[in-house]
Amino acid sequence: MLAIVVLEAVALIFLGVLVVGLLRSHAEILRRLHEMGEGLDEPVGRDAAIADPTRATGAANTSGPAHDLTGRTLDGEAIQIGLVGAPTNTLLAFLSGTCYTCEPFWQTLSEGVEVPGGARVVAVVQDGDSRQRLQRLAGPDLLVVSSDQAWRDYQVPGSPHFVYVDGPTGKVAGEGTASSWEQIHDFVAQANGGGSAVDVLPPGRDNPERVDRELMAAGIGPGHPSLYPGAAPETNPVP
Repeated sequence: MLAIVVLEAVALIFLGVLVVGLLRSHAEILRRLHEMGEGLDEPVGRDAAIADPTRATGAANTSGPAHDLTGRTLDGEAIQIGLVGAPTNTLLAFLSGTCYTCEPFWQTLSEGVEVPGGARVVAVVQDGDSRQRLQRLAGPDLLVVSSDQAWRDYQVPGSPHFVYVDGPTGKVAGEGTASSWEQIHDFVAQANGGGSAVDVLPPGRDNPERVDRELMAAGIGPGHPSLYPGAAPETNPVP
């Protein structure tokens, strides 16, 4: 009997030591993740695109300062492009070689486009992208700059993302994303004071009007059963 009691006591002590060790290990893991920046509300770059590729749909920022662009061409040559104080405006197209939604933009930009206001176009990719694939996508004429720093400077949430820089003022005249070049064309035209308007909202925030339009385009209107999970469908939903 005494031996059983001793064994139970030893087992309890062992389990207690094991639990304490696991708690310490968990705390250390959390501390290191915090030091690495995990769990922050505003991730930047390729990780952000993977985590939430749609959260910056439609955006505008008309007060932020612009940054000159530094990086490397697809041939590996160092390059610096002055955007602040430049006589012309610049449309920065933040794209990825593996982004499915980027493919239409690669095709359009590689064929050559006219940007409202005569702005120049520069595609900006991240350093980890395959240069060979990017060269095939860009073609011979599109200027592509590899620059992680630019993604940080402009706090790009994911790709595709476009930043329109007003050269003479040195400020960001507008930024956002879209599903087609026509929308970006209109977006730039709007930033220049003409053309049709598109969504404008601060990056990382949602726009109720845009959400309503997207729901209606998908055939989901007021009273649609999918808006009320678990509830019985209405007999006469509003069209």
